[in-house]
Amino acid sequence: MKKGYLSVPPYTTDNSQSMDEKHPHYTTPLIDEEAYHKRKTFVRNYVEFVLPPETAADLMKSIPSSDHIKHHFTTYASRVHVAGSEQDEALAEWTRQQWIDYGLYDTYIETYYPLLNYPQQRRVAIVEGPDDLLYEASLQESNQTSQPSFHAYSGNGNVTAPVVYVNYGRLSDFQFLSARGVQLNGTIALIRNGIIARGLKVKMAQDMGCVGALLYSDPDDDGPTAGDDINYSNNKSYPDGPWRSPTSVEQGSVQYLSYTVGDPSTPGYAATENVTRIPYQDAKGLPKIPSLPISWKDALPLLKSTEGFGIRADITWLGGLCNVNYFSGPSEALINLVNINTYQVKPVWNVISKIKGTKEPQRSIIIGNHRDAWGYGAVDPSSGSAVLMELVRTLGVLLEKGWRPKRTIVIASWDAEEYGAVGSTEWVEDHQAWLQEEAIAYLNVDYAVSGKHFSAQASPLLNRLLYQVTDEVIDPLTSQTVYQEWKQRRSFSLQEQDFHFESSPLDNTTPLPLTDPLGADSDHVAFFNHLGISSLSMGFRGEQYGVHHSIFDNIDWMETFGDPTFEYHQALTKIWGLMVLRLASDAILPMYPQDYTTEIMRYVGRLSSKQGCLSFPFISSGLHSLAATSLHFDKKVAHWNRQLSVKKHISKKFKSHVAKSNERILKFERAFLDPRGVSEDRSWFKHGVYGPDLNTGVSKEFPGLVEAIDTNDAANIKWVEERIGKLLLNAERSLRGHFDHENYTEGVDDDDDDVDDEDEDYYDDED
Repeated sequence: MKKGYLSVPPYTTDNSQSMDEKHPHYTTPLIDEEAYHKRKTFVRNYVEFVLPPETAADLMKSIPSSDHIKHHFTTYASRVHVAGSEQDEALAEWTRQQWIDYGLYDTYIETYYPLLNYPQQRRVAIVEGPDDLLYEASLQESNQTSQPSFHAYSGNGNVTAPVVYVNYGRLSDFQFLSARGVQLNGTIALIRNGIIARGLKVKMAQDMGCVGALLYSDPDDDGPTAGDDINYSNNKSYPDGPWRSPTSVEQGSVQYLSYTVGDPSTPGYAATENVTRIPYQDAKGLPKIPSLPISWKDALPLLKSTEGFGIRADITWLGGLCNVNYFSGPSEALINLVNINTYQVKPVWNVISKIKGTKEPQRSIIIGNHRDAWGYGAVDPSSGSAVLMELVRTLGVLLEKGWRPKRTIVIASWDAEEYGAVGSTEWVEDHQAWLQEEAIAYLNVDYAVSGKHFSAQASPLLNRLLYQVTDEVIDPLTSQTVYQEWKQRRSFSLQEQDFHFESSPLDNTTPLPLTDPLGADSDHVAFFNHLGISSLSMGFRGEQYGVHHSIFDNIDWMETFGDPTFEYHQALTKIWGLMVLRLASDAILPMYPQDYTTEIMRYVGRLSSKQGCLSFPFISSGLHSLAATSLHFDKKVAHWNRQLSVKKHISKKFKSHVAKSNERILKFERAFLDPRGVSEDRSWFKHGVYGPDLNTGVSKEFPGLVEAIDTNDAANIKWVEERIGKLLLNAERSLRGHFDHENYTEGVDDDDDDVDDEDEDYYDDED
């Protein structure tokens, strides 16, 4: 050890074994003596004075600074920083040092070694056909950078074939062409970005016999014609407007995210340095055919080559390019597609920090944002990285003033999210044992700000807390609270969709349908879909974000069109911070099972209405039991919260009630996990209530049941429906204190009725 340096006690998962011993790749940080003694003095001061929770909340609303956020943002977004690059590593080191400088001394880097790809050779050209159609695509976004655009995890290949236009590349789009005799086998699919996950577009093309795929962003989707029917104030391409420009390319991963996420060479286990791997050619969830992202400028000649061939596009297939007639093809001309990648195991760097809790240090709230980007990544993810940095700075100020959380807070700057949530997934798989036992919630911010409208995807357990917190933060534009603006806008949107919207006060037990279900497209996926840890992802969104995943997602775009004053970044820092304070310090966890039950009731109602010929007796029975128990549970928790607000002395019995409540809340989401996964081919996704749709990647309720219904397999429908019914009973049993979920989907024993009796006084009122 270097002279004058001391090792910080590592984050331990139990009382006997440190992370150093469990994980050789873990790097213990070195802290200089001055910082070490500051920390000792700091800890001593905790004993003398602890900042009250109300004061901490007031400071959380007053400390965050838009000027500080802008400074952090500029540092993150000033360089191209693709995962695994030198620039990415430099930002990881800078992030670690900044967190330490802000007072979070237990900060370190955990390195993982996933399989990543980088482009070596690319070409798209019309090489055979009429002379006026011959074309060599530039594949160049801008002269500002030499970074080539590519797809993460794309297949290698050099193919020459006709091109066929397949709209958005949905299964229904391919089936539409196939049913009308359009040749797909042996062609290169030209597909618009949007609606479904890009990797599943490539999978559909591959399954239909295509030899390659080209993905482009049509002007009607996020270009200058996207807002023609909405009367936006600025319908121009960047830099004159917010929309995608002719040369802009949307990059991204083509991993099949409805099947798996994370490192494809280490499925289900962490990508540590010397772990056994499978060859990328054998990895599941990756395409075999070559694919490239291209601009709509380079897509235009390909579309022209299909004019007059195949089926003329109707209104649902038309795009926004006015100087071409959209036809399906296949073209008479031949297109050469070359995509050669180098696949290699590369280090990626997660920055991790811990603020240890005083009363329940084993229990953790995890918050995170990814750091890697396609290009400069001003919006995605640097806006989120800047907000996370400002939240760390604010927490550091609170710590200096004497605040301490009851529960541990873990903070993460993830790497390689753009490849498929790789950094976070490997970390979760590495620390699965203690996360399953102790993690309370994961709060994610991907890109924080692309506009002025708050949006969130969440586990229903966290809905009410989010509503309460957003009602404490002012919306910078409207001067209403963020909650009021969100509710008003969402109400109008849902009414337009003929959605049943209930206008309920915050203290009503019926939740407002403001949040959406969590998808599989960001760093919450391993926490939520794999381990059943209640999660949330949020940010301020805009309808005119036309530079996503391109080199034009830069500082100038944010300062001109996104959030020039950085006030929305500031507002999100407050929202995120207030949620952290509540989850880390409330005596009873502010998470509400009845809200979850109400959401499930909505899902079952919609599913039953849509599938009128099917009945779901096991789900109905399980839901009936869960509804009664969750209502009773929430009423008791409300009673205890009222008691906590007035009692001067808390008895041991009352403390026991609180501890049992928190244990049951923590385990509630876990009860929805099915160890077999949502289906045979998708065993990594274990959440039975939420998961990605097989063919779109979009979040679905009861994904396994929806998949079974789509295949029209009556026996499988019945089997899956029965398993979901048992999951609902497991959740109900969790609220009664039964946590033995080793074989929870194999059946509920008849003699388990004694669960109520073993803890009778839990539901007794205390004088």
